[in-house]
Amino acid sequence: RRAMATFLRRAASACSRAALVAVPAGTVACALAPTALPFTPVFADAGPDASDETAEAKRAVAEMHARVADLSAELEGLRSRVGAAAEGDAEAARVQRAVQQQEEEDSLKFLRLLQYQEGVWEGVTADKLQEQAAALAKEKAEALDQLAGHKAEVQALALKDQEERLAQEHEAALEALRQSERAAHEAERVAESRERLARLAALHENVDALDKAYSYDAEYKQRSHGLHRLCAALGAVEEALRGSRDAKLGPRLLALKAAAPDDPVVCAAIDALPAKVATAERVPTVRELQARFDTVSSQGRIASYVPEGTGIIGQLVGAAVAALAFKEKGLVDATDAAAVFARADFFVAREQLAEAVVELEQLRGLPRTVAQDWMDAAAARCAVEQSVTLLRAHTTTLTCALA
Repeated sequence: RRAMATFLRRAASACSRAALVAVPAGTVACALAPTALPFTPVFADAGPDASDETAEAKRAVAEMHARVADLSAELEGLRSRVGAAAEGDAEAARVQRAVQQQEEEDSLKFLRLLQYQEGVWEGVTADKLQEQAAALAKEKAEALDQLAGHKAEVQALALKDQEERLAQEHEAALEALRQSERAAHEAERVAESRERLARLAALHENVDALDKAYSYDAEYKQRSHGLHRLCAALGAVEEALRGSRDAKLGPRLLALKAAAPDDPVVCAAIDALPAKVATAERVPTVRELQARFDTVSSQGRIASYVPEGTGIIGQLVGAAVAALAFKEKGLVDATDAAAVFARADFFVAREQLAEAVVELEQLRGLPRTVAQDWMDAAAARCAVEQSVTLLRAHTTTLTCALA
């Protein structure tokens, strides 16, 4: 048993050394085990260029394989013998020595075989490495050539892209510059146009102001001339009212209307006059009306006392009664004819002809007939005076507006 254990340990040591040349250690261990399998060494693939030494190494390995098989058979025999001779120490010692000697011889042979295989594989590996180095150098050179070509292509493409990008950037910069110049020219043109328009607007305003000034001046002169004509015609009418013998009222009223034919106030004031007044040569003055009213008032008082239908006798009776009766004066508070004449006399004395006419309008019968002519004359003068007063106020307004 001790001899077998020693043999197995040495076989395991030899297998570990064989692992250095790519021979699996388990193969030797299994070959030397009690149930060893046939020993098959494993070689690295040397390729199609393996030398004769490799063939000899294979043959040596085959011989060693056979020898290991024989040793395995002998080991089995030794086992059987060891089992049979286990009773004798001398036989066991002899078997142990024989096994030990055989193990040493086999280990020495196996070691030499492994050394030989290692040398063979070192040469084969060196040649193969040189071939692989040459192939790798060639592949490296080809790869470098391809890389150089690819790099040149990439550089050409990059240069082309850069040129295109620079061209686009240059074109964009030129376009931006053109747009900037165009915008500057447009802004300058717009500013110049605005300046011209401002000058034209100022010139237009000046022309409009000058035209307005000329128009206003012409209009002012025209209106001033028309106003002067109107004032002159109105002055002529006032002169006729003052009783001038050479001043005829009718023609001067027509001249007053002709002086402002487009003035509605003037036309309305002239058209409002009675037709007889508008065509009359003159109207009595206030003094004349006052003088006439004394007679009208006396005759009216007498007529107020004349009974109706009595004829001349009644007039005589009325004159006698009027001479004997008290003559009322002032604003008498009564409704008879004498009181009306008294109030009318009060207004006439103060040149209030319109109020006197209003009072006389209350008369009826013979007193009204006596006072009618004076009432017509006074009403005509009042109408003309009212029109003149209205037109004088109108001319004053026009004068203020003209100023």
